[in-house]
Amino acid sequence: MKKYIKSIAIAFTLVFALQFQTMAQEQQGEYLISGGKQTELIEYMNESGMHIDKTYPSLDILSVSLSSAEIARLKDAFPHIVIQSNRSYQQSAEKDLASSALINTTRDSTAPYTGKGVKVAVLDSGIDVKHRDLRVKGGYCSMKTDCPMTVSYDDDNGHGTHVAGVIAALANQTGIVGIAPSVELYSIKGLNGFGVGTTTSLIDGINWAMKQKIDILNLSITTDQDDPALEKALQKAYAQGMLIVGSGGNNGDQTNSTVMFPAKYESVIAVAAINADLTKLKNSAVGKEIEIAAPGASIFSTYPMKWDFEDEKADGYTRLSGTSMATAHVTGILALYKERFPHMKNDELRQLIARTAKDLGKEGRDDIFGHGLIQYKPTFDNTIDFTVQSELGKLTLQYSGNKDVQIDGANVLHQGNGKWEIYGVAGDLDVLVKTKTDQGAVWQEQKIFKMPTPVFSDMNNSQRFAGPVGFLTHKGQLKGLPDGTIRPYENITRAEAAAIIGRALGYPEKASAVAFKDVSPTSFAGGYIQALKEADIVSGFKDGTFKPDQKVTRGEMAILISKAFNLKSDNVNRFTDSHPSMASYSAVNALVSAKITNGYTDGTFKPNDQMSRADFAVFLARVQEDAFK
Repeated sequence: MKKYIKSIAIAFTLVFALQFQTMAQEQQGEYLISGGKQTELIEYMNESGMHIDKTYPSLDILSVSLSSAEIARLKDAFPHIVIQSNRSYQQSAEKDLASSALINTTRDSTAPYTGKGVKVAVLDSGIDVKHRDLRVKGGYCSMKTDCPMTVSYDDDNGHGTHVAGVIAALANQTGIVGIAPSVELYSIKGLNGFGVGTTTSLIDGINWAMKQKIDILNLSITTDQDDPALEKALQKAYAQGMLIVGSGGNNGDQTNSTVMFPAKYESVIAVAAINADLTKLKNSAVGKEIEIAAPGASIFSTYPMKWDFEDEKADGYTRLSGTSMATAHVTGILALYKERFPHMKNDELRQLIARTAKDLGKEGRDDIFGHGLIQYKPTFDNTIDFTVQSELGKLTLQYSGNKDVQIDGANVLHQGNGKWEIYGVAGDLDVLVKTKTDQGAVWQEQKIFKMPTPVFSDMNNSQRFAGPVGFLTHKGQLKGLPDGTIRPYENITRAEAAAIIGRALGYPEKASAVAFKDVSPTSFAGGYIQALKEADIVSGFKDGTFKPDQKVTRGEMAILISKAFNLKSDNVNRFTDSHPSMASYSAVNALVSAKITNGYTDGTFKPNDQMSRADFAVFLARVQEDAFK
C-alpha cells in the first residue's frame, strides 16, 4: 500500500485591522435614523424608493443610504427624527492574505464573487470543525482507523486546516479572509495525525467526493510512486466534471524532473510554488507536468488551536510553506471562476487559468512555472458592462454596445432594445448574461447586482418568490409589515388579499362606509373591500360580515383573482380533487387556462388548503406579467 505524506515549514506573524463601514451608493452617504414613528418612516421611505440598508426594530433605529435631497425631504416629513452619519471605528479583525496582491485576489478585485454555491473538498488531514474562521458544511473520514472520535473528519494534524483557510477562511471580521470565503467547504480526512494516508483512503475519499458532486477537489498530498488505482479513480472523477488541483511536490531542483504523484497525472492540475519576489520556491517541484504556479512561501493561514504551538502564539493561525499552500491558492481562484462561469466545464476552466496566467521564467510554458503565475481577471473581452438604474424593487439594466446579449433569470422582464428590468428584494441578485465570442462560441457569465430596496429582514433573492414580491412592491401593491418583515410563509387573510387586489386594480384605500359590519372604513383594507364588493369581486357572509382576519384558501384565491382580472374558464377538469359542483371549479380552471398555475405534480390543486402570502404574490404577479409564468 503506497503512502502519501505532506511537507511543512512553519513561521509566524500577525496583524489585525478592521474598519466597520457599509457600502455607499453613488452620491449617497451612510446614515442612522432614530426617533419618530418607525413604521410610518419605513413605509414612507419604501414608497419613495429611499434605500434602507437594515432595520433594528427593538432599537427604533434604521441604517440607511441617502442623498442630501432625501435627507431634506425626510426632515421635512418627520421633523422629530435624528439623522446622523455612519462613523468609522478601528478594531482588531480580518485581513486579506498577503499573497492576494500577487494573484489579484484582494476583495476589491474579486468582488462581488466569493465562491458562493461552489462545492470544494479538501482531501487531507481533515479540517478543524471548531475553528472560528472556517465553516465546514460536512465531510467524511476515509481512514479505516485513526478517525477522530467526535467528528470523524476533524483535523488532528493541522495541514488540512491551513490549506482550507487559504481557500475559504470566512469574511467574519476576524483573522484572515480566504480567496473564496463563501464556498461550500467539505473535509475529507484521508491522512492520519502524522500526515500519512494510503491508496485505499484516497480512493475512498475521491469516491465520496464524486457521490457528493464536489466541484473542486484539493489534493495537497504527494508520493514519488506511480499508483494506477489512484490514477483511475482520479480519471473517473475528472470525467464526471470535477476539477482536481494537486501539489507538484517539495523535493525539486532546477534540473531533474521531480513532479510527484498524484499531480503528475493528466487529470490533475499540477501546481508549483513561488516566493513573494516571483522566484521559484527553493524546493518546488520541476517538470513538464507543472501547469500553473502560485504563492507558497510563508503563507499565513488557519491552524487548529491545540496544535498551534510552534510560533509560541496559540491563536489558531500560523505560517507554512510549500506547494500545498500554492495548490490552495489555485483552488480558491477556480472556485471564484466556477461561481462566475457556472456553465464552463472543468477543461475550459483549466484553459482559462492557463491563458490568463502571468508568464514567469522562459517565455511560454516551462518546467518551473508552467503557464505562469495564476491571476484572477476581473474582466474579459466578452464581459458585458451595463448601466444600472435602481428603483423600489426594480433594477433597469441598459447595454449600449454592439454585441447580441441575452439575460436569463427568474426575475428578468421586458427584454428588448438593450434594456432589461429585474425585480427582487434588497440584496444580491444573480443573472446569467449570454453573448458570443468573436469565434462564435457562447460566452455565459453570471453577474451579481445589488438590489437596494425593498428591505425585508426575512427575505432574500434566492427565494423563488423574490421576483414577484419585488414586482408587487414596485407597483405599490404589496407592502411590508411594521416590523420590516414580509412573513412570506404565513397564510394570507381575506383583508390582506383584498387590499393587494384592490391596489392592483387601482381602487381607493379609504371609504366613507363599508357594507360589512366587521370592517371599519378606516381599516387598511376598508376602501378596497368596499370597492371590490361594488365590483362584485368579493362578497360577505350571510350574517353581514366579511371576516377580514379569516385565512384565504387556494380555491378562494382562484375565485378572487379570476373575477378581478376577468379570466375565463375552458371547463376542462384537470385535477383529481376538483369537481364541477365546487364553487371554485371554474375559477381554478380559469387560472390554468391563463397559465397562472398547473397545480401540484400529483395531479391535485388542493383548493381547501390555505394560501401563503408568498404564493399569493406569485399568482398575482403572474396574472399581471407574462414573464413570471
